Amino acid sequence: MEAERPDQFSHGTVILGGGLCGLILAHELAISLQSRLGSDAPCVWVVEAPCDDVPQRDEQRPIRWLRLLGGKADYQYQTQPSAELAGRSLPWPRGKGLGGSGRINSMIWFPPTDADFQSLADSLVGEQPQNADVIVDTERQLRVAFERAREIVRPERARWISPTSRAFLDSVSNGSDQDFHVYDRLNRNGRRWTAASAISDLQRTDPEASKLIRIVRSNVLSVRIEGDTVTGIGWADGATSSIASSVEVISALGAIGSPTLLHRSGIDDSNIGGNLHDHLIMPMVHSHDGGAFSDADPEMAALAKWQHTGGGPIACNIAECGGLDAEQRWQLHVTPTDYLRFPKDTRRGAMTIGVNVTRPLSRGRIRWSDDETIIDAGYWNDDRDRVELLEGVRWVRDLVKQSMLDQWLRSEMIPGAKRQTDDAICAAMARYSQTLYHPAGTCALGSVVDSDFSVRGMSNLRVVDASVLAEPTIGNPTATLAALACFAAKQFIHR
Repeated sequence: MEAERPDQFSHGTVILGGGLCGLILAHELAISLQSRLGSDAPCVWVVEAPCDDVPQRDEQRPIRWLRLLGGKADYQYQTQPSAELAGRSLPWPRGKGLGGSGRINSMIWFPPTDADFQSLADSLVGEQPQNADVIVDTERQLRVAFERAREIVRPERARWISPTSRAFLDSVSNGSDQDFHVYDRLNRNGRRWTAASAISDLQRTDPEASKLIRIVRSNVLSVRIEGDTVTGIGWADGATSSIASSVEVISALGAIGSPTLLHRSGIDDSNIGGNLHDHLIMPMVHSHDGGAFSDADPEMAALAKWQHTGGGPIACNIAECGGLDAEQRWQLHVTPTDYLRFPKDTRRGAMTIGVNVTRPLSRGRIRWSDDETIIDAGYWNDDRDRVELLEGVRWVRDLVKQSMLDQWLRSEMIPGAKRQTDDAICAAMARYSQTLYHPAGTCALGSVVDSDFSVRGMSNLRVVDASVLAEPTIGNPTATLAALACFAAKQFIHR
């Protein structure tokens, strides 16, 4: 499926970006085109940046995913220093190479909530008449698309849970009306799964359809535009490939890559790069008397178990479990580690209960200089988010006490049991809060992108990725984005 970069894309569809959205789009378009047109079907081109290999044990073993951050498969973005976060600049990992950020994330499959489906339907109906039946039908189509995405991904139930996470779940399950559970994973047989594997699956299940997909390894700089039409692709090495008038270009470069492409291409829209949102998580770290969790080289018995059954500690994705409070104000991620130190420091037993606001109101912006992408994350520029997270910290403390989990834990190290006032807790939040790796919204539906995913004013340029999400998803966005890609593919097929 690998192909040389052509001087001209004369037919088919060109998808820029080989991450989750780009590859699922390619998967669905290839199947439909082959079914309808057979040998006359046009190609589906996928352009993804080349990337050096990473250690196989880090890429395949869920327990070692944090070691991929800051490495060869990570673009290694940084936010601008933020006064709201004690002057800190946060690393913003984004995946490079086929599979995109799926290569370096925690593999959580969190299905869209009813609120997510409704928010997406509202955005997709957009400027169409606000007919309730239209919104309901769009939401129904999104739910069908999610089921199709689940068929492609086939998320896996956890094959091993740490004693630390078991202690959390056993404690909070008693008398709680809140939805805490073990997260499903983007794994196959206990190994990391990315959307690149979906293309491999297609080669086995529908080889004729898979032949339509052409993967080009090259760095995109911009698209060349004449009037309202993309006529070429400019590459980072200075070369250009022309685009025939019948070819459609779809950016699936993500929340940073897609607005950057539009900006570099000279599209004049002040909304590009704006509306940036992300989930900011506050890690609440507790010590306990159990054993310390480590991702170091396992004993032979553990390695053999993982290789044969996909189970055992090697299958742990660190962020094993969590869920939402009853009102869906906060989400929890529970890890059997001191999340701020792991994997570097494993001298003591620890549990981290990370809490984040599900619907942050703060918005940031991406800007550009001649040689730099400037990320102003905008955390807490709406003070209601800080107040909501403060209440989330107090909620976690109440949860720990009321569930009697505090009888199993030894002490709260962060924020620290002595920090009880609002000011003290907020100071700890500013010092320790982290990105949850969910940037989105920078080419939002309804502003930069129309309800059919077209860039406003353009005839053959679309965007399908996290950048089009006008509002944050309630939980981890991967499943929602997979559903969005399936929905978009169906719209493109039937237009």
